[in-house]
Amino acid sequence: MTRIWPLFPLVFGMATAPLLGQDPKATVNSLICNQGGSVCVNSSLRNSVVEIPFYFAVLVKCTDEVTVGWELRDDSGELLDQDLEGRLAFLVTRTSSTERTLAVRDFFLLPAKSDHGLLILHITTSGDQAELPGLSIPVKIDLRTSDVAYAVPANKEEFSGEVDDYVGSVTTRHPIQSKVIWRTESVLHVRPDMIGGAAAEAVARDNPGHSSWHVIDYRRDGATVHLTTFGDGWAGVTYYLVALNYQIEKTVENQPGVRHVVFDNPPMFGQ
Repeated sequence: MTRIWPLFPLVFGMATAPLLGQDPKATVNSLICNQGGSVCVNSSLRNSVVEIPFYFAVLVKCTDEVTVGWELRDDSGELLDQDLEGRLAFLVTRTSSTERTLAVRDFFLLPAKSDHGLLILHITTSGDQAELPGLSIPVKIDLRTSDVAYAVPANKEEFSGEVDDYVGSVTTRHPIQSKVIWRTESVLHVRPDMIGGAAAEAVARDNPGHSSWHVIDYRRDGATVHLTTFGDGWAGVTYYLVALNYQIEKTVENQPGVRHVVFDNPPMFGQ
């Protein structure tokens, strides 16, 4: 198996195209908006069936930059996942100085206890942190579950030592060869072609670091898998990412027929 590192940044439109599932030019009649109309979603999201990956787009109509946080709960109150800080609501299109479309894609949802739920959006302005009216959208939930297997180091101390040697060796870097063992996580139903993405995200959830990193895109082209991860930087994040990417690579290579893994560059986040 070989890892392919891209030699140049992907064109932004190409990198985000797989994420687009809703028309950013949707008419007012096809939108569900919060009070005041500053944040809207496509009406097709209402009563849509949630599975993994969970995707939705948000139309922001506001002169200020905003943070769009969200949580997904079933009708029993069970929390399936959340991103209250809006870290993964990233810019897809900007149609004017006041209108832009953000997108979220989530590869990890916990199993639900009921087949209906609520997607709740929390909106705040990024500058003064003023809270804007929220938005709640009823959804249906696929109650089937999927088991995803992901790699963890067989010997954590030995693995940490290899990571340290790899990062510290600026001249001759020996590939990390630590053995892995397997863990299994039960999640909400995953589309069959996206099992690898959910398994890669399971690795990220198992290794939160000082700030969470997530898989935000996953696609397969024959024997090659392209995936994108995104998160915040901090002192020592290079060590963290070397370890995380190794475990993700081993996890994705476990999918039948996969021979190569490409870590694509993330899009430029922000508004």
